[in-house]
Amino acid sequence: MEKACTGIMRLPQELVATIIQENQKDKTTLRSCSLVAHSWTYPSQGPIFSRISFNRHHLYDNNERLIERFRSLISVRPLLATLVKAVEISPLLDAQLLTYTLRQLVNLECISLNLRQSHWHELSQSMQDTLRDAFRSPQINSVELQDGHFLHSADFSALIGTNAHLKQLSFSTISCENLGLDQGAHESSLRLSSLSLSLDDGSCLNLVRVLQTSVSLSSLQYLSVLTTQSEYLAEHASIMKRILRQLNGRPLERLVMNVCLGEPLSGVLDISQLRSIQIKLWWIRPEQHTKPDEWLRWLSDSLKELTRVEEITLEIFYATSLTAYNEWGALDAALERMLSLKRVYVNLDIYDSVSGRWRLLKEYPGAVREDMRSVLPMVASRGLLDVEIAANYPG
Repeated sequence: MEKACTGIMRLPQELVATIIQENQKDKTTLRSCSLVAHSWTYPSQGPIFSRISFNRHHLYDNNERLIERFRSLISVRPLLATLVKAVEISPLLDAQLLTYTLRQLVNLECISLNLRQSHWHELSQSMQDTLRDAFRSPQINSVELQDGHFLHSADFSALIGTNAHLKQLSFSTISCENLGLDQGAHESSLRLSSLSLSLDDGSCLNLVRVLQTSVSLSSLQYLSVLTTQSEYLAEHASIMKRILRQLNGRPLERLVMNVCLGEPLSGVLDISQLRSIQIKLWWIRPEQHTKPDEWLRWLSDSLKELTRVEEITLEIFYATSLTAYNEWGALDAALERMLSLKRVYVNLDIYDSVSGRWRLLKEYPGAVREDMRSVLPMVASRGLLDVEIAANYPG
């Protein structure tokens, strides 16, 4: 062990920092890495602690132990608290312990709150106060809300509309039931640069209406709108149109959306100034991809308008062979003509219809990456193609 540590000590700090940074998304590699075992020995290993989570387990006791252990750790090594930029929390934590811990994170910029299907008005008053105080902190510029319900619009507006420094907002499975009579009572000077919405049903319509009265979207640069249920496609397209109208003609720089939202929004979506675009293509259920070639054709035609885009990400969820579709050639040609393009990321996830689950990484055919290169040969020949398998569901 001592010899191994001596070898680590001799590594240049630049190399250590690069190794850690490149493996941030690979938690298995990080946990088995000897550099991580000596993490507080090296200042360059700060990225390990940049985002911490107290939501790894659903059980209350496990969450309590996680945050208590972290509190003990930063009391002994306070430098670690300064490295934390983002934290994932839930109402299952003790309010007093959470308050104390958040106050120690002096460089905290992002809070991700998973309400665990709770209604806001059912939380204890101490927990509500803790969360409101945390969201109001002037150093917080990014907030993520997941899996919860607000009975009154005033509660929602008061939570996210009181921090004038907030720039990035993300919602996933959040509903607001009662618009109330005071929609304009919590208007603020909040001007977002980034908005992410994950829409699962029609309950999010009220949320967007409240959002429009609580924040300004005219300075938006990044927009992500994803829909998980095709039966609500019209409502979700309407939501996106509401947001786009608030841009007042200002073009977006980054866009993430489902391909099924693309065609309904073609007339109101200005993509001329995009630098990055990410498209999700769900080809799992027949009702969601009755004409996949038409989607590829629409995508190819749309890309012709892009003159500044540098990165394109295609997230493809499918159950049959990718090579079965005829319009890959048109897409390949459209991408090849984009001189500004620096990278094309293709993230693949295969659904096994027989077993009713996503395939494990070890179950993927060895030729999957080559299949992707064969349908986008010109992009691959330019060295722009980056293919990742089991990207969202590694198993």
